[in-house]
Amino acid sequence: MVSTRKHPSEFPEPDTSSSPSSTPTKPPPSSSSSTSKPPSTSKPHPTTTTTALTPRPKSSTASTLHTPTRLTTLWLLISLPLVIWDFTYVFLRPHSMPGGSLHSPLWIPYSTYGSVDYTYGFPAWEANNGFTAAQSSLNLAETGMYAFYLVVVWRNGRVARGGKRGLRWLVWEEKRVESAGLAVLVMFAASVMTVSKTWLYVFNEVFSGFDNIGHNTFLSLIPLWIIPNGAWIVVPSFMVYDFGREILAALEVAAAAAPGGGSSKRK
Repeated sequence: MVSTRKHPSEFPEPDTSSSPSSTPTKPPPSSSSSTSKPPSTSKPHPTTTTTALTPRPKSSTASTLHTPTRLTTLWLLISLPLVIWDFTYVFLRPHSMPGGSLHSPLWIPYSTYGSVDYTYGFPAWEANNGFTAAQSSLNLAETGMYAFYLVVVWRNGRVARGGKRGLRWLVWEEKRVESAGLAVLVMFAASVMTVSKTWLYVFNEVFSGFDNIGHNTFLSLIPLWIIPNGAWIVVPSFMVYDFGREILAALEVAAAAAPGGGSSKRK
């Protein structure tokens, strides 16, 4: 038999106050549960998004530089007196016509032209044809626009050191005209008006069976009708191209200078 070992004394009672395992402890509440709040029943406030507005670029009209061509200034100096001479003849009819008190000496050439083109002669006047005065009214408007351009060139054109303004400077010397944005736009519009009105004058003859010039021979029409009217188509057409190209170039520069204008792409 195996004998059991005897202890000299009984085991003492366990100390329940100091034993960590005698009383089970609850885990500390988690931080999320201690800070959690009941869901709010109030409606969320709408958020307001503030968009920064990009300031619009200031007008660059005041800083626009323009270089007139010699052909443009020379054409205006020649054509403006002729157009003024033309529409004053029309508005002063019948006094400016042959036999009228104002005909001689200023409008003597119109006795010949009125026999070539009846629009300017007695047939149109006696028929009360309003087309002659209507197209002359447009001539008056165009003359004011062309004169405005010349005034801007004269007043705002830069004069070279030691130079001075004059007829040679206006026609021949290269100029840089400041604050010419509006003048360039007016010249473009006036040139379009001149070309359109002259083609209307030609088409009026074509679709009327050459009612006013059909009594002439073709050879006589070349110096007296085709060349004069053709000049008011060719040169103003060049000015439409020249001033239109300048306006497009300025628009492209302004678009590239705008915020994001040079790199933004449409999606």
